[in-house]
Amino acid sequence: MVQADVARTSQPSATPGRVGRLAPWLAAGALGAAVYLFYLPVYRARGFRVPVGFDTPWYVWRADFVAERGLGPLDTAVRPGHALLSAVLGAVTGRSQLQLAVVLPLVLVAVLALAVGALAVAGLGAGQGRLRWAVTVALAGTVLATTRLVGENVANLLNLAMVVAALAALLGWVAGARRGLAGTVALLIAAGLAHWVFLAVFGAVFAVAAALSLPSTLRELREGRSWVRTPAGALGAAVVAAGAAMAAVIAGVLHAPFQTIEIKEDPTRFLPKLRTDLSRLEWPLTAPAAAVGAWLLGRSTGPTAQADRERVRRMFLRLLVAWVVVCGVGVLYGALTKNLPPHRFLALIVAVPFVLALAETVRWLATRPALARFRIPVTVAAVAALAVPGALSWYLHGPGEWIDPVGVQEAGTASAYVASLPTGGPVVFLVGPFGAAGVVSVPLKERTIRAGLPASQQERFHLFAGEPGDLLAGRRTLVPGFATNDAIGPYWDDVRTVLPSKPPVIVLKAFGGKQFQETLGLGATVIGPGVALLQGPHPAAKLPAAAVPPMVPGLARGAVEGLAVLVLLGLAGAGGTWTLFGPGLDPEVWASLSPAVGAGMLSLVAFVAAELGVRLAGAGGALVFVATVLAGGLPWLIRTLRSTRRPG
Repeated sequence: MVQADVARTSQPSATPGRVGRLAPWLAAGALGAAVYLFYLPVYRARGFRVPVGFDTPWYVWRADFVAERGLGPLDTAVRPGHALLSAVLGAVTGRSQLQLAVVLPLVLVAVLALAVGALAVAGLGAGQGRLRWAVTVALAGTVLATTRLVGENVANLLNLAMVVAALAALLGWVAGARRGLAGTVALLIAAGLAHWVFLAVFGAVFAVAAALSLPSTLRELREGRSWVRTPAGALGAAVVAAGAAMAAVIAGVLHAPFQTIEIKEDPTRFLPKLRTDLSRLEWPLTAPAAAVGAWLLGRSTGPTAQADRERVRRMFLRLLVAWVVVCGVGVLYGALTKNLPPHRFLALIVAVPFVLALAETVRWLATRPALARFRIPVTVAAVAALAVPGALSWYLHGPGEWIDPVGVQEAGTASAYVASLPTGGPVVFLVGPFGAAGVVSVPLKERTIRAGLPASQQERFHLFAGEPGDLLAGRRTLVPGFATNDAIGPYWDDVRTVLPSKPPVIVLKAFGGKQFQETLGLGATVIGPGVALLQGPHPAAKLPAAAVPPMVPGLARGAVEGLAVLVLLGLAGAGGTWTLFGPGLDPEVWASLSPAVGAGMLSLVAFVAAELGVRLAGAGGALVFVATVLAGGLPWLIRTLRSTRRPG
């Protein structure tokens, strides 16, 4: 039986005492903070007033709703991981979901970067002076900006961070760690709650890696090793257990569909997006570095006394090959058929295998004997050069503003009117069928209005996209273009069921200036700034404009808030990382995995709490956080206290 831990794959710190024990944690915190601060200044640099990203209002209203009302209604049972995590963090920090929408996506980039650093250490060892770890974290945090994972596909980003952490833990298990398999499965389940479609993608990665590992696994079985400690056995056990658990959760607990597409993206945009994302990588700079790194990763280390270290390294490399193969097939299939978005698979390749190859090149360059005297400046210069594509992508071409602050304000004004109506009845909002987002303009308007409404009014909300005269006549508005009509269709199918009851109809000027003016010609009453009432009981007095909710903090405050969230995630996961993956963890792995493990544990505990009826807003969310910290930290604390009491 192998006795080596992930911890023992690299030399421990020689620094004595408490400072030496804290050094990896301080270094991980500094690296995570640097990654977060790499992104945050974009709000000042580009003058953004609202959180960036097309999907942001969707994340905002869902997290708000789940915090107050729990899971289930309005499709909130569909991949609820982000909503659960954000609800708990909102309760602990006191920040609104609109405010967290600025901070949390950027913190999750740091969480992923730290997890990729832990994966590099688990698979390859820390390298000289922890160089590999630090370089990998820095590059993972900056190169990721070339993808749409930053500020756009937040659920995908959260899913990826927990999958990477699970892989690092699984490598430790195969290396001989006392624990790890159960923790790997738990993290994969948490990743599935965030985005179970992409968990299926990683299930394919595990399966291909297991197939590639069969020859070595059969050899190890003949040598007497337990099957679950072999590469193929561990991969198979993890993916089968996590897959079975997720199927039970989705079908038996959440009663949710396995398909989770909220907005059907225009397939004609797939190839342009793929070309754009490829161009952002600045291939003349990054391709040679990645090619050298891939060669360095793949070359044999030759005879080694650390046989267990080598078998883990080979398993790690097979995982990377499987990752590239599965995601490469996804890119090719999506590009040829337009049935899947190929740029989403490209992002997964960039985030892990591509970054690891770049990091290996930098590590190799910095450790050349001829450059020994200049190791630090060479490393910094190389990392800075490879970070340029990410910086250019983020600050020049990154996601923009899609939330209309005036629209959010008008929705807030309208919510005061809705609150005055008898409880439970439907309320219809009328919007124009066109907008800046093209085919998906109506879904964007729906999400933005919902972001301005309180959770208590979400289930009363219905949307009519079209002309006021059509609404009053009870008929659908048909517009030019099949794709636009197709996007509007689900809203008509919903609202047509309530129109016969003559519900109140509200028109917000920000979401249909033409329709707003038409409603006035049809006798509508302006009941507040930018808010017209086409149908329904009139309020006793004209409504004042709602306050514009605070969204984007100043740079200093945003830095403090983001670092606080990173610390909270690390605190939630520090004890749990030790408890799930065993004592003796390499300190860099422990520190780097803690935020990702914290995010996963908070999601799982919040999920259980929500299913038990706990309200995650306010005290309930704070209780979930405390319970998560204690559940993970108490075993570590008890072990530490016992060890300090032993004589000698």
